[in-house]
Amino acid sequence: MDMRAHHNLDNTVFNGKVDQNIEMTIGNTSNKRIRWARIQKGWLIKTLAAKVGIDAVHLSQLEGKTTGTAAMKTLRKLATKLEQPVWFLGCFENMPEETFFEKLEKARCYHGHTKVEMAEELGIHERIIFNWKKKEPSQIIKEKVLLYCKILD
Repeated sequence: MDMRAHHNLDNTVFNGKVDQNIEMTIGNTSNKRIRWARIQKGWLIKTLAAKVGIDAVHLSQLEGKTTGTAAMKTLRKLATKLEQPVWFLGCFENMPEETFFEKLEKARCYHGHTKVEMAEELGIHERIIFNWKKKEPSQIIKEKVLLYCKILD
């Protein structure tokens, strides 16, 4: 009798052990890192989905994506349950930080904030941030933003 747990969303766990046919590299995309972290925990997709409070089909789709990443709030929940930093699961270390705005966006992702949450943290309206793509903020605001960006150091 086959002791394999049958589940159409995940067949990578065999009696709580990782199937040896699965390549256990961490990967350089968000979907691969989420899958890797889940497998490291020995969890089925349905197990992690239940812990995070999302549908197993949705998690399966996230793990199967070849580009992009989960919504920030979902990524934060995954990071908490998988005991991994948000920046790691999101592959945010690969984001550029050449311009002021790019550095700010990268810091936002490292913090695991949505754009609205970042604006609240900085004490400004989110629409003001988008203006910074073209023109950097005033010196008073810039000092606050640079403190926010310290997470990248």
